[in-house]
Amino acid sequence: MSERLNRAFSEPAVGMTRLIMYVMAGDPDMETSVRRLSGLAESGVDVIELGIPFSDPMADGPVIQAAAERALAGGMNLTKTLEIVRTFRESYATPLLLMGYLNPLLQYGWERFVEDAVVAGVDGLIIPDLPWDESKGLRALTAELGGELLTFIPMIAQTSEREDIEALTAEEKGFAYVLSRNGITGGEVEIPATVLDFLKDLRQLKLPLCVGFGIRNPKQVQRLAPFVDGVVVGSALVDRLAALDAEGIDLNTMKEREQEIFQWVQSLKAGV
Repeated sequence: MSERLNRAFSEPAVGMTRLIMYVMAGDPDMETSVRRLSGLAESGVDVIELGIPFSDPMADGPVIQAAAERALAGGMNLTKTLEIVRTFRESYATPLLLMGYLNPLLQYGWERFVEDAVVAGVDGLIIPDLPWDESKGLRALTAELGGELLTFIPMIAQTSEREDIEALTAEEKGFAYVLSRNGITGGEVEIPATVLDFLKDLRQLKLPLCVGFGIRNPKQVQRLAPFVDGVVVGSALVDRLAALDAEGIDLNTMKEREQEIFQWVQSLKAGV
């Protein structure tokens, strides 16, 4: 596991809990993506997820699907996504994960992808359509090629088979991405007691637990914080940024308005 990602979970959280934020690469363009990644890092986000746009994002809701469509229409691809990472890494040490689907990675070529991702400064991978028990071969190859610098992040749902969860008990790298509800990303979710009970059961794992899907306000974060090591916020941020882009404002005004969004990001972490 990369030292950046290890440090994010070995050092005490600042605020209620660790905050992981998601944005789509190339939405609306590369320059804006780099600026917004920088803003997230400067806002104190603990880990950043950078989405790889794909035409068939089966686990994503309409907000992130639309972001992927905009990015693809603008010519974004995996090569340019890695270029965004390289540019970001020149100035920031915030851990960065790529979240995307298996098809574009295999088309790029797995060995080439691992080499280029490590050089660019990627710390880990979240691949929703690659079940953990089916990823063993790719995980082993990645460790061989990348010196274990690229960490695979497992996803756990309340519908996950018990044996699949038990298979993670020996894992110690990265964190477990726990879904607050079943289905696709987006929307807003109440945090029922069943979710909290599920999180308590997962404490058998050595991995830190981070919860995502539908998290969009400090109240939700506050309810989850005693039970988790971090929360993941994606659609809520992508939605705010998309609304800002749709206003057609000039660059200086855009930057000012982005700062308001980054203040909202900080409020999630602080519980305000």
